[in-house]
Amino acid sequence: MSPHKGPQIIRYCVITSTVALLAIAVSMIPQYKVNKGKVLCAEYMSTISTDKEQEKLELKLQEFAGFKDIVTYCQYL
Repeated sequence: MSPHKGPQIIRYCVITSTVALLAIAVSMIPQYKVNKGKVLCAEYMSTISTDKEQEKLELKLQEFAGFKDIVTYCQYL
């Protein structure tokens, strides 16, 4: 093994592991959004009886999902 291969191997390992970690982090973004949407929908459905809390959660869901029809959004999660 030549003396120059050691640093090249280390560089290759660092780059490969960094790319793998970035790919894992990027792949988890959609899952996080779906889970957050489910939590917001569950809170919204549980507070239907109180008007003030329902309005607050309705605004949160509209900001998060961008939908006008929140019930439809929650049903398709």
